[in-house]
Amino acid sequence: MKRDVRWASFWYLSYSWKDAWQMIERNAVQCYNIIVYICAKGGAAVSVDQFAWRVRLARRRKAHKRRFVLAASLIVVTILAIAWYLAYYIQRPEYALARAAAAIEAHDLEGFQRRVNVAAVADAGYDDLTYVLFARDTSLGESERTASGKFYQNIKGSVAGGLVRTIENAVQNSVWAEPEGVDELKGRQLGIDYEYLMECSHLRDTELVAIGAVERDGGGAVAHITVRDGGTGLEFPMELRMEKSEMGWQIVRVANYRAYLEAVQRASGKDLTHYIEATRPIVDRYNGVFRSSQNEFRYLTETERSTYTIDHRKALIRLLQEDMIPALKKYQHELDAVEIPRGAAYLAAQRKAATEASIASYESFIEGLDSGLPEDFARAETLHKQALTYDLRVGDMIRRSAVNAETPATP
Repeated sequence: MKRDVRWASFWYLSYSWKDAWQMIERNAVQCYNIIVYICAKGGAAVSVDQFAWRVRLARRRKAHKRRFVLAASLIVVTILAIAWYLAYYIQRPEYALARAAAAIEAHDLEGFQRRVNVAAVADAGYDDLTYVLFARDTSLGESERTASGKFYQNIKGSVAGGLVRTIENAVQNSVWAEPEGVDELKGRQLGIDYEYLMECSHLRDTELVAIGAVERDGGGAVAHITVRDGGTGLEFPMELRMEKSEMGWQIVRVANYRAYLEAVQRASGKDLTHYIEATRPIVDRYNGVFRSSQNEFRYLTETERSTYTIDHRKALIRLLQEDMIPALKKYQHELDAVEIPRGAAYLAAQRKAATEASIASYESFIEGLDSGLPEDFARAETLHKQALTYDLRVGDMIRRSAVNAETPATP
């Protein structure tokens, strides 16, 4: 036993642990019932099994240390790469475009205003919109065209401001509400009101489909996106002009907004024409009935003292309840039976709104005849004005449909 220990001790003195173990592995002979000892540091003797375990443990520690250093290095490199990428990416127009889209989804008005110069977009969009509406309207004479141009330039600041408030409210609340401060459009000097302007702008119907590439253009950039018009289903490649400001990259205008408006007009033109022609016999037939009833109504309501005798009241109530209101209901029932193409949905809705407002106006007038209360007559007058607004809007749409069918698109 002692001889074995001395032999092993000789190995320990002559070689390192690793070398000693390798020599034991190379020169080991099969021994039975013999325990081989190796002297460790400090003179203590250990068995071969303990020695092997210590070697393996040292190897594992060294491998673990290497893996730890490698993992830590990879983490540091990854963090540095991400930090560099973000610092680079957030300064690019692609980032601003993505954040603008995210702000709309999150109803984040502040984030949207940081990425979109809403005032500049509305200002440029107003010029494109009024051009499409009036500059190519062949039904206007030269003097009317000049007058319309001056008129819309005079009210541009007010209307563009209204558009800004409307867009911002829609981003924040998902509601396209009519803003204040656009009363200049309520008079129908040129056959348009704010509601109709909004409809012609197609802002309420346009939805984002996809975000494409962003191309640098000198000091600015052009972002390519795809949008869809909800009224017609038309998908259109839209170009957004972007410029860098103190707040970073911002969208400042829709470069091809005019082309988009004209494309939607062409897409909806066939539907409008089809619906107008399909409903023309109904409209023409009932127009004669309505004119006759309205003439009788005016005859009965035109009194010297603006008061109604008992006979006048009875005649008016009978005319409204037995003739005018039933005729309006039958008229709308026949219109509802006509198939409405997708591009004519707004026109059909305006016609229905006009009919319903007229019926409500006559019903309030009947209540006023029964009660004699001024507020009933005032409500009837308000509803009558609403019905006229709807009717004029319908007339504008029909006229513009005919004009657009004859006028080529802007080259």
